[in-house]
Amino acid sequence: MSKYPDSIDKITKARLRFSAFGSVVSIALAVFFIGMLSYIAFFSYNFISNISKKIELEILFFADVKEADIAAFEQKVKLEPYIAFSRLSSKQENTQTAIKAIGNDYTDIISNPINASVIFSVQAAYANNDSLAAITKRIKRSMMVQDIHYPDVLVTEIHNNFLTIQMIILGLCALFMLISLLLISNFIRLHIYAKRFNIKSMLLIGASRTFVRKPFLLKGFMQGVWGGFFAVLLLGAMLWQGNLLLPEFVDFGNMLYVSGILLALFLFSILYTVLASLVAVNRYIKMNNDLIHL
Repeated sequence: MSKYPDSIDKITKARLRFSAFGSVVSIALAVFFIGMLSYIAFFSYNFISNISKKIELEILFFADVKEADIAAFEQKVKLEPYIAFSRLSSKQENTQTAIKAIGNDYTDIISNPINASVIFSVQAAYANNDSLAAITKRIKRSMMVQDIHYPDVLVTEIHNNFLTIQMIILGLCALFMLISLLLISNFIRLHIYAKRFNIKSMLLIGASRTFVRKPFLLKGFMQGVWGGFFAVLLLGAMLWQGNLLLPEFVDFGNMLYVSGILLALFLFSILYTVLASLVAVNRYIKMNNDLIHL
């Protein structure tokens, strides 16, 4: 007879531990999915921005313009806010490129009409046909500039795909974040629901609302800490593996943002679980005694 109550007590403690562990795992997985989608959105934006910056435009000059003047023009252009990168391509370099494209040395037959040029790329925000048309018009005002060449079809495709990808990623992020937040709230609410009679009992014997809230908020805080900790570990492992497999996409070039997202997720896990616990416990504190059994 003496062992029976002890066995019940052990089973109850095991169930409580399993329930607490299950809550932490659920919170960790929910935060992990939020973080994963955040990183997909972040790296996708950077990846497409980097592609946009690799689109090169070439400023062609008239044959009688001196290379020193072209070099000075390049130094002036590179100061513009829309320029991501610029360089001077010398007359000799352009001539060699033309000879390779044609297949023979045309300079033996005719005088060389090719001059030095300026090759540049623009910031991602300007990588669209409207902005490039305005930039081209502005640069062409110079009497030295003959023309500007750039792959307008490629720019259109990248810009359109960029907007489509952004909308899809943002939509998926919003959907899965909402689902994850609802899952966290539901787990916490169910845990506090199981304790609703304890809450009412404490209030009936004179406990203050602050005293009743304290253990639930403390437990929510600890669940948020552990859930966020495990989520950050999983995300760190995913990022490390992703960088090994797809270094061009999972780029650690800006570790400040990468680390900042991890820290934000950890803090979010704590704040959200505490807030969800507060909302849930307040609901049962204020609930009418006749509705507590429903």
